[in-house]
Amino acid sequence: MEKVIGVCGCICSDCGMYGKNCEGCYVIEGKPCWLHEVGLDVCDFYECCVIDRGLEHCGQCGEIPCIKFWKNKDPAWTEEQHKKIVEERVALLKGLAQNKV
Repeated sequence: MEKVIGVCGCICSDCGMYGKNCEGCYVIEGKPCWLHEVGLDVCDFYECCVIDRGLEHCGQCGEIPCIKFWKNKDPAWTEEQHKKIVEERVALLKGLAQNKV
């Protein structure tokens, strides 16, 4: 199966919700099932990137990694884990942006 990568660099297709309650942020237009847990109507990455800036993903934005990458931390992650995850997502997204024809 081809990997489905979200606006923020998360690999949607690796998530346990994918294919059940979610088909990735593009299909659900930035409205994942967990939004109520964080008090949002639409994912802040999706809103900023796709709705406000008209980009396909954050890798096309000159401000990557912005504050959203640093403030959206899973409480279960250590600071080191979070930093590594952000770096991996940013590298993935920048790679996507460079490979676009």
